[in-house]
Amino acid sequence: MLSGKSKLSFSKRPLVNSLVLALTLPVAAYVQAAGVVEGVVQKAGSGTALAGALIKVSGTEQQVFTDASGRFVLRNLPAGNVTLDVSYIGLPPQTQQISVTDNSSSNIIVQLDEVERLAVVGQRQAQNKALNLYRASDAITNFIASDDMGQFVDQNVAESLQRLPGTSISRDQGEGRFVSIRGIAAGLSSVTVNGMRIGTPEGSSRAVPLDVIPTGSIEGISVTKAPTPDMPGDAIGGAIDVKSASAFEKDGRQIRYRAEASYNDLSGETSPKLSLNASDTFSLSGDSKDFGVAFGINYLDRKLESDNVEAEYDMVDYQDGEAFALIELQQRKYFVNRERIGANLNLEYRPDSSNKYFANTVFSRFSDAETRQRSIYVFEDGALTDFDGSSATVSEMAPDALRRRIRYRTKEQDTLALNLGAEHIRDSYTLDYYAGVSTTRERVLDENEGRFEYTGDELDATYSIGNGVPNFAILRDGVADTTHLDNANYELDRAVLEPKIIDDDEYNLGANIEFPYAFGNSNLTLKAGADLRWKQKDTNTDIIELRRTPDATLDQFTTGAPSYGLGNLGQGISSAAYINFFNQNRADFTARPQDEAENTQLSLGEDFVADEDVQAGYLMATYDAQNWRLIAGMRIERTDYSASGNQLTFDEDGELAVSSRSVGSDYTNLLPGLHFSYDVAENMVLRAAWTNTIARPSFNDISPRAQVNLEDNEVELGNPDLDPYEAVNYDLLLDWYYSDGSLLSAGVFYKDIDNFIVELTSNDVAEFAGFDVTRPVNALSASVKGFEFAWQHSFTQPALAGVLVGANFTLLDTELAVTERTGESFSLPESAEQAGNLYLGYEDGKFSTRLSVSYRDKFLSDVGDDSNYDIYVAAHTQVDVTASYKLSKHVELVAELVNLTDEPLELYQGSSAYTYQFEEYGMTFALGIKGKF
Repeated sequence: MLSGKSKLSFSKRPLVNSLVLALTLPVAAYVQAAGVVEGVVQKAGSGTALAGALIKVSGTEQQVFTDASGRFVLRNLPAGNVTLDVSYIGLPPQTQQISVTDNSSSNIIVQLDEVERLAVVGQRQAQNKALNLYRASDAITNFIASDDMGQFVDQNVAESLQRLPGTSISRDQGEGRFVSIRGIAAGLSSVTVNGMRIGTPEGSSRAVPLDVIPTGSIEGISVTKAPTPDMPGDAIGGAIDVKSASAFEKDGRQIRYRAEASYNDLSGETSPKLSLNASDTFSLSGDSKDFGVAFGINYLDRKLESDNVEAEYDMVDYQDGEAFALIELQQRKYFVNRERIGANLNLEYRPDSSNKYFANTVFSRFSDAETRQRSIYVFEDGALTDFDGSSATVSEMAPDALRRRIRYRTKEQDTLALNLGAEHIRDSYTLDYYAGVSTTRERVLDENEGRFEYTGDELDATYSIGNGVPNFAILRDGVADTTHLDNANYELDRAVLEPKIIDDDEYNLGANIEFPYAFGNSNLTLKAGADLRWKQKDTNTDIIELRRTPDATLDQFTTGAPSYGLGNLGQGISSAAYINFFNQNRADFTARPQDEAENTQLSLGEDFVADEDVQAGYLMATYDAQNWRLIAGMRIERTDYSASGNQLTFDEDGELAVSSRSVGSDYTNLLPGLHFSYDVAENMVLRAAWTNTIARPSFNDISPRAQVNLEDNEVELGNPDLDPYEAVNYDLLLDWYYSDGSLLSAGVFYKDIDNFIVELTSNDVAEFAGFDVTRPVNALSASVKGFEFAWQHSFTQPALAGVLVGANFTLLDTELAVTERTGESFSLPESAEQAGNLYLGYEDGKFSTRLSVSYRDKFLSDVGDDSNYDIYVAAHTQVDVTASYKLSKHVELVAELVNLTDEPLELYQGSSAYTYQFEEYGMTFALGIKGKF
């Protein structure tokens, strides 16, 4: 869809005219007879379309920006000779004279030449593309663009987005996964691919896992932080759009490739990565090329390992009172084989310069084959006999306080987004319409954990806490013991199966119509539209405990001791041998009679089917004056929600009972918005925005569901009575384009959020007596105050012409009031007070390199019963280096160093002295080739 500043004039077609005649007559009658000029701005030599180029009509207030295909349209021009001033950041400006005739249209091509002393390629080209799109955007939106090879620095979309101001990411196995915008949790932002919303297999939130989308076939990414009324309103954090390539944005036929191998120093494994992209335009009728095809496919097969320690602390009996002590510690080793297959196919038909039809398809398949070996030490099952606050002695630990477990599972996630649509531009209006479907599937069909318990005598232990990762030792009669490291001393206790099936389907239908020069006013544009969405989520999660097992000891599955840098993990365990044993003896793995009903009930507790229908419409007006622009509008969104699931309760005999339950709700949100931009000087723009946004509760939170953990006496419930999040947002931003290809930007923002959802834990719920019951509730209040700063600089001095440098920094002050801890104030979960990025790059005709540093401060993850139980994610700093060298016209050598400083993931409980989780991934080195034809 084209923005209001960059519309093309389309020739008339009877069918389309008849569809919109009733809408166009009241406004079209006021359009004066005048000339229309449409055209395209290209880079000279390559013919590459330049999106975001600025075209001004000399001596007037009229100006437009080119769209994603480099196209523009100027309406209502006076007859005679007209001078156009064309500018594009990173290229020299140009003027072009044209002749305009009343009641006629003309087409022109504007080509901008590069500066002779500086080739605009690679990093600089990508930086300039993003900067021009940013300058042209009506909304407050940041962009990331691919370089001339169609390449990004990072492995997936999440890791690319962490480079933008105001964004931070959470990681899984060292790879970026979820994106937080301006301190707002990932589930409160929307994600689209080519404008088509995609679902998520996640049940606990609406967060889309962006590691399922590799960057190999992606042309650009945008993050809108303050949406205009013509954008969906569910964007309290922001709206992320991932864009694949269009053939009309390239110069004829183009084939791009990349092949590399990456080595991880922790796993010692080498993994391949491949991508191939091709695009071309063809002629279906006449001499002009009117049909475009862009295709891409990419593949990644990565073998990972991670070393992990997880600890938990609580109040335990000590002497005549209680002490805050270590109650459990787990040592974990992960082996992961991660595969991604991505593909995109974009088809476009442009029978003339006035009509466009498109079909965009993006597919991604993500597969994680994971083995997890872990040792568990339950210190609370012994007696705390000596403790000074840091060093402790525990005696008489029962044999079953020492456990070893092996788990294998394959998680597969498929994402498919298909978007069909068309665009028709007339002298007096522009019409576009679209229809799309998105399907997301998650399948975990083979999750199987073998649980083994120690068979020896009682043991003792010592440990020390309060200085990061706890240290411990297992003793027998005061002497170090190693029997707990011998697999022969563990016998099979049970097998636990946890299959999961999640389907997330969404259908989208909408249209927009825009009237430039409305009511005869050349400064006024009106726009209206409707957007309809139908979504269904089906979650089926089972937990099956098989406590009747054949006799087996863990040494039957022993393999070589794995490398483990966080202590002594003991002998290795083969997941393949255990799974093979389970399959061969499947008939002997059964549930005890007393467990069968419980297994059935627990398996039903988390299952639900939910439907959500959203009907939205908007009206928006844009007024352009000589040096300012005002956008005002109203969006209305109505939501109808229904779900069916199961309710678990304990009956009067203390037995679990299950009953079906259906719920429903509906609500309407009015979302007004104002955007104002003012040209303070020729290269300085002040932007301000007042927006209203919402976020709908996650399906897990609002659906009737229950997850019961009988071992730990814990229950998690859904809450169908939740209200949606509602936010009022204010933005003020100053941009200074102080030099060619350079920007200095600073701004402040504020969000006032009602109905913020947090989890409340209580132990006095009647139907779950004796259990800690956690359920989501609407909090008292929440707010976000922030400051954003961004700077990028392209040197133009001959001696430094190849140097690029940039930085961004975000400061946040967030507040959350929680019902169960009255009088206390918290930061929002996933909200880091400080985040920033720094990069230093260099490139010349053959060589290119870039050093990137990404920093994120600590943030609150979970609110506990008191400050001792709050969980924080520690600060994270990651250093990456990329480099390439052109061997020939078609071949470049590329190298990457990822996580150069081996930065771990760390969480802590209460304070940084008490490590809750510590996980290391190691550095990754990649070497390969890339090129284009």
